[in-house]
Amino acid sequence: MEYQPDLKNITGAGGPIASVARGSIAEALGLQPGDVVLAVGERQLRDVIDYRFAIAEERVELLVRRGDDETIYEIEKDADDDLGIEFVEPLFDRLRTCNNKCPFCFLTQMPKGMRKSLYLKDDDYRLGFLYGNFVTLTNLSEDDWQRIEEQHLSPMYVSIHATDQALRAVLLGKADVPDVLEQIRRFGRMGVEVHTQIVALPGINDGAALHQSIRELAALYPVVQTIAVVPVGLTKYRFEGKRPQSIRAAIGVHETPEWIDTNWERQPLWDEAWGAARQGKAAGEVIQLQSPTPGSGTLAADLGHCARQIVAADVPMRTFRPDEAARVIDLIAPYQEQLQRELGIRLVYPSDEFYLISGRALPPADSYDGMPQYSNGVGMTRDFVDGWARAQRRLPARLPVPTSLTLVCGTLIAPVLQRVVDRLNRVENLHATLLPVVNQFFGEMVTVSGLLMGHDVAAALRAAGAQRALLPRVMFDHAGTRTLDEYSAERIAAESGASVALAGEPDELARYVRALAKSAEH
Repeated sequence: MEYQPDLKNITGAGGPIASVARGSIAEALGLQPGDVVLAVGERQLRDVIDYRFAIAEERVELLVRRGDDETIYEIEKDADDDLGIEFVEPLFDRLRTCNNKCPFCFLTQMPKGMRKSLYLKDDDYRLGFLYGNFVTLTNLSEDDWQRIEEQHLSPMYVSIHATDQALRAVLLGKADVPDVLEQIRRFGRMGVEVHTQIVALPGINDGAALHQSIRELAALYPVVQTIAVVPVGLTKYRFEGKRPQSIRAAIGVHETPEWIDTNWERQPLWDEAWGAARQGKAAGEVIQLQSPTPGSGTLAADLGHCARQIVAADVPMRTFRPDEAARVIDLIAPYQEQLQRELGIRLVYPSDEFYLISGRALPPADSYDGMPQYSNGVGMTRDFVDGWARAQRRLPARLPVPTSLTLVCGTLIAPVLQRVVDRLNRVENLHATLLPVVNQFFGEMVTVSGLLMGHDVAAALRAAGAQRALLPRVMFDHAGTRTLDEYSAERIAAESGASVALAGEPDELARYVRALAKSAEH
């Protein structure tokens, strides 16, 4: 899951220190958690990027506030030396919020009443550079571009969805999107590399539009380093519990008072913006959609819509069927083979979900070219499978006493984890079972483990009579302390009656079983 900042710690008044490394320059200066770094020399700090950029000097002046007092520290060091400071948040000034109205935006598919930070629409290029968060580049100012070049913020992570500008406008829910291909070319002139993703929607941008996007992005290699294709995720929730049947209706969710208030500035309404766009069409303000396949007509026609209308806006949104997921894999495969011959890498990769949805076998690890989009779910399952093949060798042959263990997961990964459970059951005295939990909260179409709710998991464990359970670490936040519905591991244990622990990697699972063997001996 992408990094989510905590707005209460972003005040616009410097960077609060979270910790100071032992033996560091900062410790020698007497800096403490709670101190606030305001500036380095004459540079006021907007974020941790500014801080890192500014301290890469041999002589540094650090302006720090403690309580009501401000102190300037003069430091001499090697230019490469770090000061040993970790900040509470990477951003010190205002978070850049999203000015798009993507119809598949996950935030608008949640019910009311959850913690406020979960409804924050962030689209901050700095989080892209720092953590690999994907951004759309629709809110960049000229100052932002100059800063990216000055500080060489590379690589960047960009959500494309479609390289055709008019279709991309629909998928971002706004008429005035910049030309993303030209933006990537500008990155190239700066020496900045780009990783891209396409969120694919069945019947909308998974056919002719996907062909076009892959070809046009591949033509920008080596500026474009990767292209990940991931399936759209939809929940049972929409605004006030309603479920829009079309892209247009889903875009309209962003235009309700609740969502307008989440943005720093109010965006034009969909109908107003597209009315203006249509009026300017003759002047070239909106491009004509052309299919990349000669003789097949316009992309709008391929979708069954008149090119004069809002392209694809009235197409119903839905998730991928197994046969459709297989077709996406088959569409991408020839490009991978061609690019492997021409560039030495495959460049474009379907996410793991396409293989799991379709039931197709996962590619071998070397097909992922080092897995540069691992955190986006590209290669993660293969890495787990290969990691388990190694970790299982360290399992004990037996446990001293009969022990039951339940592995919890989302329904999508269940076939993969069933093979893990089968191997665990070869350990004498260990009785392992798999518990795929249907996501009652978001709906059964949400199948990934990372979106499991504590309430659903506790209820499933209680119904199964589980005594001891391993929960997927990915269902908790970065700190591993709470789920999306505010459940801790301790609360799940209390409500389910089971002893619970967290595991994410194969090695963690193997260590847990070895620990069971040792604890039972005593």
